Amino acid sequence: MTGVIILLQIASLHLINYRNYNNVEISFSPHFNVLLGMNAQGKTNLIEAIYYLSTGKSYRPARDSQLINYNNCFFTLTGKLLNNYRSMDIEISYNSKRIPAKEVKINGVKKHRYSELFGNLTTVLFAPEDLNIIKGTPGDRRKFIDNDIMQIKPSYFVLLQKYSRILIQRNYLLKMISENKRAVDELDIWDHQFFEVSGEIIEKRIETLEKIAPLASDMQKKLTNGRETLEIKYLLDKDVEIKKKDDVAGSLKAKKEKRRKDEIKKSVTMWGPHLDDISLSLNGSDLKLFGSQGQHRTAVLALKLAEVEFLKDETGEYPVFLLDDVLSELDSYRRKQLIASIQEKEIQCFITTAEEKLLNEFDKLNIKKFIVHQGQFHITGGT
Repeated sequence: MTGVIILLQIASLHLINYRNYNNVEISFSPHFNVLLGMNAQGKTNLIEAIYYLSTGKSYRPARDSQLINYNNCFFTLTGKLLNNYRSMDIEISYNSKRIPAKEVKINGVKKHRYSELFGNLTTVLFAPEDLNIIKGTPGDRRKFIDNDIMQIKPSYFVLLQKYSRILIQRNYLLKMISENKRAVDELDIWDHQFFEVSGEIIEKRIETLEKIAPLASDMQKKLTNGRETLEIKYLLDKDVEIKKKDDVAGSLKAKKEKRRKDEIKKSVTMWGPHLDDISLSLNGSDLKLFGSQGQHRTAVLALKLAEVEFLKDETGEYPVFLLDDVLSELDSYRRKQLIASIQEKEIQCFITTAEEKLLNEFDKLNIKKFIVHQGQFHITGGT
């Protein structure tokens, strides 16, 4: 998408019984918002709340019931969004005594389809946990690309749900066949559905990677003065590289036919996008196996900056950029490159840190600073 870039911002946030916040309402700058304070005061909780309004879930390993402030049974998050043309209120509430426990409202209207949440508040999060994109499991890397697709195509969330249901049913049928309780021919019916949905998911992932990969490669070169080249590939079943969408159907068919006997023997589906991976290499070597800690951080930073540009290109507006406790993890050069990259964009940014000195590279006039202490805020500077 080309044309005028729209400024997306979360103008205000109201938290009730969320983590260590009892009842707090806070307004933000459309540019740089810094959350400054010691550990365990609530900085990350606020970043998490904004991310939750974007995706409907925490980026930390926590169930919704664990997000409720002590000795309560519910929490409510309300955010007011603005861009050049409209305003919008998003409210997500969770009540452990209600069925269903989670409820989403947009402009006061209750939404019955969870997918309607996606795409309203686009965000890119850069947190220490994101090192799992490099060091973690294939599932961590699939999650990285799936989250981007859902933000620009909410219907992709529905597609993933459909795939999950078919996968469960297919695994059950495989179990019944292995126990001689169902006929092998019945698998052909499920295979047709599974094949179609699998192909659609993989094609969307490849299409997205084709756009993100060159952006990330450019960012990696910028962050390393051209010394490092980052390459990203999509791997079917963690071992077959797929370069373009036209290759998906043939590769899937080969996997399906090759794995049929083993699937029946083991009672589990052994092909499909739930087994795929994304490989990242640096100067031709596997980044996970041979990259240093600093190279891992730099690559994640390149990926996050690429995400920002990708979402801008797809939606016409920059996403809200969330930086949770990452400045201290970067050396001075990479920190300056990150800050310079942010400051040249029409973007709203939230940064948490316990060290005020790390903000020295910022233009002080553009910062609205929040001193965070025990779930309360003291505000200085900014507009």
